[in-house]
Amino acid sequence: MDQAEKIPLLSLEGVYKKFSTDIRSNMVYGIRDLISTPKNYMHLRKREFWALDDINLKLYEGEIAGVVGANGSGKTTLMRIISGIYPANGGKILMAGDKKVTAVFALRAGMQQLFTGRENVYIKGSMYGMSKEEIDAQMTFIEEFSELGDKLDRPFGNYSSGMRARLAYSIALATDPDIFIIDEALAVGDSVFKAKCFDNLKDFVKRPGKGVLFVSNNIKKVMKIATRIMVMDFGKMILQTDDIQEGLLYYVRNCLRHLDDEQIELRLNRVRDYDM
Repeated sequence: MDQAEKIPLLSLEGVYKKFSTDIRSNMVYGIRDLISTPKNYMHLRKREFWALDDINLKLYEGEIAGVVGANGSGKTTLMRIISGIYPANGGKILMAGDKKVTAVFALRAGMQQLFTGRENVYIKGSMYGMSKEEIDAQMTFIEEFSELGDKLDRPFGNYSSGMRARLAYSIALATDPDIFIIDEALAVGDSVFKAKCFDNLKDFVKRPGKGVLFVSNNIKKVMKIATRIMVMDFGKMILQTDDIQEGLLYYVRNCLRHLDDEQIELRLNRVRDYDM
């Protein structure tokens, strides 16, 4: 069955999100909007800009969709809207049934330095909406997947960045999401654990009704794991393709578009040497 015949797990249709360029304007407009609904909410006011501009995408069962783009292109904003952290200003976000979305953004968010790793499992798990009973049922999985051993009962503040990544990622995976969003979450941690996570993601999407949005600017990682690629730039989705290499080359060339052809080739060769 090709994608045209599949029902997507997730669909975004004409999604928009705007922000203000400074905190003061953001607060003023926020208060005004609470008092009275703007007549034309899709109109940009002074110091506003579109962080997301007419985004259309679909995520299908069994996919690991790599989302790439230069810093500030809108990748994290898009993931936060899909996760329900931000409301969209326009468009539709549709799920195929009652799908559970788990997003991994800042690994240490909510984790308490003075508490043990195990105590932090309950804190972080509750932030993901898990009950104590659900966390208890998943504790053995978290222990085994994180491979922290007796360190799980030591203060989280004494953990290395790699240990923190192990624990936070294991908790997120234990939520058993249908749509798993990973936003640069594996940028830290040791190589062995990263490889384990990538293998796990490949197995994860083989299960019915599962899909992954993998946000990263690490080209090697995207090439190894993605089954499709989406390229973002200035809040727009400028390319979606199943040809991973073509998509990544397009992304790199787009980042270098201010250079002449000779300089682009020089930079592109450096990228190939170090990151492809």
